[in-house]
Amino acid sequence: MSKLKLHAVSRADFIAKNYADFQTLLDNRVNPDDIPERFYCGGRGGWTFQTTLALKHYYGDDIECSFGSECRPDAINLMHNDDFGSRVKPWRGFTVVARADRPPVVGADIVVDQNPEVDGHSNRIFVPYWPQPGVKPRVRNDETVKTVAFFGRVDSFPQEYREGDFKQRLAEQGIELRISFDNWTNYQDVDVCISFRKSHDHKLARKPASKLINNWLGKTVMVCDDEPSYRAIRESELDYLIAKNPDEAFDAIMRLKNSPELYRQMREQGEKRLQVYSREAVAARWFALFEDCWRKGLHNRPTLVRALRFGLGKAIRPLTKKF
Repeated sequence: MSKLKLHAVSRADFIAKNYADFQTLLDNRVNPDDIPERFYCGGRGGWTFQTTLALKHYYGDDIECSFGSECRPDAINLMHNDDFGSRVKPWRGFTVVARADRPPVVGADIVVDQNPEVDGHSNRIFVPYWPQPGVKPRVRNDETVKTVAFFGRVDSFPQEYREGDFKQRLAEQGIELRISFDNWTNYQDVDVCISFRKSHDHKLARKPASKLINNWLGKTVMVCDDEPSYRAIRESELDYLIAKNPDEAFDAIMRLKNSPELYRQMREQGEKRLQVYSREAVAARWFALFEDCWRKGLHNRPTLVRALRFGLGKAIRPLTKKF
């Protein structure tokens, strides 16, 4: 089998603004755990360019990577949902489109979803989103609970966890609440992570389980709402404890504080889950997908068939926006 070719596709102005050094990084097979923030803050960079860099790092001897503003007929063309349009000429080659948290994609050869419930549905395939690069995991190996942390965006964290008596109740138990809106990597002295959102609309089903996976990578344990993406990959209570409001969150944290054995079991479960959700595991899943497509020769399908599929998808796309 010839060496597979992967071509990252995005708008020319987006590439020029954010990834002028992309070829140099590819040539150096840069460690994806050391990449700049622009590669993972934002779906277009994360799904397309971070993926390409990671595969070049881990599988550089078996894959040729390139990038540009139009699809290539002799390669597997990887792009974000926002870039899947006539501008990139998707009918020219085989297309793999990351849906991200957008409406459904119609007209692509392969659609990558970040929720495992899609597996086995037509051309839709589940691939987890990349874990946070550069995570510094918890240093202590004991089961004490001294610090609870939230890692995420300021506009998504509910006010009732920042104000009111939630923080005070934790402090009375000798537990610090740390809210980190701009540093998502330092878990070194964190014991428990929490994850809650202001919004609970239907779009939550499109979100990845990133906070849960990053928590496992940080060697901490999670207390969170039972979001669809979390629930979809949950094996047991040891993956995370469910809380629907500050009172339930406090009770769950106290349960962990008062039960070192539960805390230890949840940490061990996190280590086990990383066998599937670590950076290396996600890279292996991507490479297996691309290798299978390449081996089957799917990139050799007739241009006319691709053009008809893309045209149909473009025609019905407005009808999918609410899903």
